[in-house]
Amino acid sequence: MAMQIHQLTYFVTVAEQGSINKAAEKLFVTQPNLSKAISNLENELKVRIFNRTNKGVVLTDDGKKLYQYARTILNQMELIQGLSSKERPRILSIASYPIITMGRLISDFYNAHKQEDISLKLVEQRMQQVIESVESGEAEIGFVMSNNVQAKELKHMLHFKNLVFNPLGEDTWYANIGPNSPLYMQNEVTMAELLQYPIVRLPDDYFSNLTFYLEIDGIRLTEHKKVVYVSDSAAILALLSTTDVFRFGPGLSAPDYARYGIKTIPIRNCNVQIHTGWLQRKRELLSPEAQAFVELLSGLYPAPTTAK
Repeated sequence: MAMQIHQLTYFVTVAEQGSINKAAEKLFVTQPNLSKAISNLENELKVRIFNRTNKGVVLTDDGKKLYQYARTILNQMELIQGLSSKERPRILSIASYPIITMGRLISDFYNAHKQEDISLKLVEQRMQQVIESVESGEAEIGFVMSNNVQAKELKHMLHFKNLVFNPLGEDTWYANIGPNSPLYMQNEVTMAELLQYPIVRLPDDYFSNLTFYLEIDGIRLTEHKKVVYVSDSAAILALLSTTDVFRFGPGLSAPDYARYGIKTIPIRNCNVQIHTGWLQRKRELLSPEAQAFVELLSGLYPAPTTAK
């Protein structure tokens, strides 16, 4: 089978447009020729990759697998072609769980590379969306944090989507508390004390729903009835700074919150395990920009020094 790059380009464009007509317009080819190219690809592979509907086309299960492989190949081709072209646009695209620390890392990256012509793209998303963004190629790398009740399902999903989890370090939950909270001056808080105040959190997704099974010091997270839902880290920061809400957060963000007068206070008997890491597509080389950013990520959990 002599599959051509242009066949993969046609296929990926149809998949992303959801319509052969729209894809034909974008590719500057005729609709009959594009339809024939897709049919030839299906015949070569001996599988159906699209289901035709009145509204357009939808990927089959085999089509979804092919899309993952094809998107990876085309991304790599862009990097290869860029080797001989000084005009290749340089882009750092990241999908990240909303965390205040990511803003600092982006700033550090910008300051280190501001003389270079690099476009930056950071999107804050829940973990399931981060996975989908990396899988689709919208983001080159993704930053995620999973707890002990999410780990098994995360591993299964990443295997299915041909993604790799690169561990950075382990953490646990703390209570992020601002100066307007009565708990602000405490060195430690209990879950019973936290129940008295609203928790600020992101809208739920599949993975966050699994977290409801977590229990800290005999109290389940479902017992928190006062909840404020927001969709980004800036809103979380504003609420923590000016109200009595709190949030659960990893220890790695403590210095970033401290700049705004927000404390990161230990929770008594908290045995939640947080696994922090970044995602990439399997068997895909990272761009130089992504490699440089991964070096910054690696500094989040410095290796312990050994006494001489």
